Amino acid sequence: MKIKTRIILLFTTISIFYIVSFAIYVSYFTRDSLQTKFYHRLEENATIVGNHIVQNDEYNNQIYYEVRRKYLAQLSAGKDYLIRIVKDSTNLRFKPDLPMPASFYREAIVSGKAQYLHEKTSYVAVFFVDSLHKEDLLVISEGVDEYGHDEQRTLDRTVVSGALIAVALVFLLSFYFANKLLVPIQAINDDLTQIDISRLDMRLQNKFNSESDEIGTLIANFNSMMNRLDISMKSQQSFIGNASHSLRTPLTIIGGEAELALQSLDKQHEAYYSVETISKQTNKMALIVNNLLLLSRSGFDRKIKNKQLIRIDELLYEVRRNEKAVNPEARIHLDFSNIPNESHRLNVFVNPDLFYIAFSNLLSNACKFGDDNTVTVSLECHLNNVIVKITDDGIGIPKQDQPHIFESFFRASNVGQIYGNGLGLVLTKNIFDLHGAKLAIASIENHGTSVTIEIPV
Repeated sequence: MKIKTRIILLFTTISIFYIVSFAIYVSYFTRDSLQTKFYHRLEENATIVGNHIVQNDEYNNQIYYEVRRKYLAQLSAGKDYLIRIVKDSTNLRFKPDLPMPASFYREAIVSGKAQYLHEKTSYVAVFFVDSLHKEDLLVISEGVDEYGHDEQRTLDRTVVSGALIAVALVFLLSFYFANKLLVPIQAINDDLTQIDISRLDMRLQNKFNSESDEIGTLIANFNSMMNRLDISMKSQQSFIGNASHSLRTPLTIIGGEAELALQSLDKQHEAYYSVETISKQTNKMALIVNNLLLLSRSGFDRKIKNKQLIRIDELLYEVRRNEKAVNPEARIHLDFSNIPNESHRLNVFVNPDLFYIAFSNLLSNACKFGDDNTVTVSLECHLNNVIVKITDDGIGIPKQDQPHIFESFFRASNVGQIYGNGLGLVLTKNIFDLHGAKLAIASIENHGTSVTIEIPV
């Protein structure tokens, strides 16, 4: 999940939690407040009724009750119940058909008043000591708070609609602020995509933030690291170039002197084979130095220079011809039976020198490790790529060694005395990677190896 999405979700979720909590709080306490006020009005009503009865003759006041009920505000759909209580007891003369439990009446007699809510109807009982009569009086006022319920419904609708609007605004604001917060990071990412090993001199620019904030500190630290890395890579590149040049010169001299000595010595001379060994080892050392130099350059410079359109079949012919010159016993079969008639479909845009080195390494390996130097090179053309397959029936690569074949100086455990330096495949893969080509190797020990190269066109 992207940081932007996480910020939006987190901010929105927290805001929704607080908005919903506030809405519930407002709704609950408003409902409680309205109910309390309505209980208070019912209690006032019961008190008026009770006081009038215990101080006057209850049989002559029916008209008064009707008038009082009519003009006492907001007590619609309600009645008053008068219940006589045996003095100094909790016994009712009769129990009205009301939904309250017996505990309600006991509480009213003992405490002086009681409240009860049944569905939407509220009940308030007030107890009076009646000195004019033989029994005490319990007045129960009943009412439905239509006004309060309407107010509550209006408030709930307002709260819900307000909460929905607030959530929408919070989401939009979180989206806006997430974008604004991540603009510097996106700018950093855009700059980072332009930095590679050939452009280590590039530095990040602080376009939006202060140098003292976290983003500014990050940019400063990254640029400091790039300075150190740039210096280190330039020093290493300079060292490799100077070292390779310093090594190639004496190796060339040694090789030339050894060749000259071989020409002047008879094969029967006791020093001939020693000089011949020096000559061969010098050539091997020169090859290693050249491969190391090419490998280092391909690693440092990710830009491919001198690219041009070439026909891949012609390059393979040239590689085959040169391999046959070095190894006359090699039997290299070129299978071009699947190539199209349109010659332009064989064109690839590459550096021909680097591709020659790469295919030469692969073909040389196939001949060295193949059975009886027999190798098959096939070529196929597809819509978006050209596929070259180099197959041999040789010793193959052990399964446990296959994950390491692209490591520098690594050699398979079954190569024995076959000469190699463990750099060819690494260099080859670097070359193909630079051109966007894919290199895949499938091998079974003692059954041969198949190398597949997909070259984009």
